[in-house]
Amino acid sequence: MDETRNDLEVGNETAVMMYLNILKYAKHHCPEDEDPYEITDRIFTDMFAANKASN
Repeated sequence: MDETRNDLEVGNETAVMMYLNILKYAKHHCPEDEDPYEITDRIFTDMFAANKASN
């Protein structure tokens, strides 16, 4: 069985780990009246939009 991973698999795993790290930070630091999942979604999508715009 070939365990070689392609660039897409590595990129997807990296994106998931990045999302989880942002969520962990948001859960720890956001006020109780804010949803950490909404904050994480906003940061995550804005980060990809900024990266796309810079390329």
